Amino acid sequence: MEALEVRTKELAHAIDSMQTLLYQILPPSVAIKLQNGETVDAESYESVTIYFSDIVGFTNMSSLLTPMQVVQFLNSLYTCFDTVLDLYDVYKVETIGDAYMVISGLPNRNGFLHAGEIASVALELMQASNSFEIPHLPNEPLQLRSGIHSGPVASGVVGLKMPRFCLFGDTVNTASRMESTSLAMRIQVSEDCKQLLDELGGFITEKRGTVSVKGKGNMNTYWLKGKASMCSEN
Repeated sequence: MEALEVRTKELAHAIDSMQTLLYQILPPSVAIKLQNGETVDAESYESVTIYFSDIVGFTNMSSLLTPMQVVQFLNSLYTCFDTVLDLYDVYKVETIGDAYMVISGLPNRNGFLHAGEIASVALELMQASNSFEIPHLPNEPLQLRSGIHSGPVASGVVGLKMPRFCLFGDTVNTASRMESTSLAMRIQVSEDCKQLLDELGGFITEKRGTVSVKGKGNMNTYWLKGKASMCSEN
């Protein structure tokens, strides 16, 4: 009887662990459906805002660290970043190496507030990067490069054994290009995103000019400088 009780507790613990993992890799609303055995249909969203960032010079930094130190570095950084996300209506889609991807307006539709939510997150992550000390490289500054774009996307869960929540559409590619053509310690935003920020009010942007974007041609882009309240306080 004792062995059965122990086995039952172990099974309950394993189920709890699996459910916790499910909620970590999928949006809560999607995780609940899968947990209940429901079908998760692909959805289209008319307007969302996507943020991408990466670390300038990450490859060179990694060459100075052991693999375990790189893991420690990224875990420490993303733990710091994740605490910022908890304050906003955003969802972290994924991290791949030093790349960090966040979205707002999905899975929770929030009108056009998503642009402001992501812009606020981008500014806070940049501020956090300024004060972040890289483990084992205390004299090496962390140089974050960020990009933001707004537009339509489709989302869906792909895979059965290890389901992944994926985003599809040109908006994802353009947001990624906004990051890759940005500069260290700068947040580049597309004109589509900038227009939404202007409608919301409270954000300071500065025209960068025309940028050649792969697959898109020339695009007018802007630097996100801060919030009006932040600028008036300084």
